[in-house]
Amino acid sequence: MTAPLRILLLCHSFNSLSQRLYAELTALGHVLSVELDIADAVTEEAVALFQPDLVLAPFLKRRIPASVWRTLPCFVVHPGPPGDRGPAALDWAIVEGQREWGVTVLQADGDFDAGPVWG
Repeated sequence: MTAPLRILLLCHSFNSLSQRLYAELTALGHVLSVELDIADAVTEEAVALFQPDLVLAPFLKRRIPASVWRTLPCFVVHPGPPGDRGPAALDWAIVEGQREWGVTVLQADGDFDAGPVWG
């Protein structure tokens, strides 16, 4: 196994997706901290205090501050149909009759849910 990473989970709420990521990554030996994304200053302070190797954002309603995504790898875990990266994933899946679900992992940048897709 490679050295454990320090991962900051940045989320709007600690929902089932956030909890699952926390459990899986902890089981792999990584060190995690959870911060609720309520304001840029709170996120910046969490990064300064925890000093993560990367930020994972499994459930956000706001953009990650530029001061964070420009200095650290930040990945948004977006649930929805394969390839989806926009808002209202569940709504679109129902409207389009999607039968398969997954997650799209994209790198945070200046636009909301629009960075490069990693998986």
